[in-house]
Amino acid sequence: MSKKIGIIAEDASDVAVIDSILEKYMASNKYSVKKFVGNGCGKLRNKCGTWANMLSVYGCDHIMLFHDLDRYNMAELRKTLTKKVSKDTHPNSIIVIPVEELEAWLLSDMKAIKKVFRLRKVPKKIHDCESVTSPKEHLRDLVWAAGKKRYLNTTHNKKIAQAASVTNFRRCKSYKEFDEYVKNMA
Repeated sequence: MSKKIGIIAEDASDVAVIDSILEKYMASNKYSVKKFVGNGCGKLRNKCGTWANMLSVYGCDHIMLFHDLDRYNMAELRKTLTKKVSKDTHPNSIIVIPVEELEAWLLSDMKAIKKVFRLRKVPKKIHDCESVTSPKEHLRDLVWAAGKKRYLNTTHNKKIAQAASVTNFRRCKSYKEFDEYVKNMA
């Protein structure tokens, strides 16, 4: 039986990363994804409640809401999002807030970055990926410094996620709740 998973995220590349990560837990023929993309955090915050309701109407068994922390306060952002996508209304839902951006998770696996960009050597491991300011820009600069290659999140994030290991993602605190949720769901 195939699960229908509704994903609400800031952009299409985030959905692609999440889908690639889900494939690490279950075969791609065991689930399907319906999505809503905010094209930024403002629209996502305003519309996420409506979108979650629509995903439920579309038959989604699970709803996953992803919102980068960026420079927001974690407690306030979680409170705002929980008001719109509550467990009362959507019992099989999870709100995931990557610190500072979803790209921090990608920075957890330097071997994957080396593989995707065909770098000569593995870049230096970052011990706390979620402490990196502006992970997307950090990833761009790291790839340029290591191999004079251009990083484009819309192209490369999914490839890095596909090559990365869940074990490395688990080094990120914000990933752990998602990891537990997906293991229980799968």
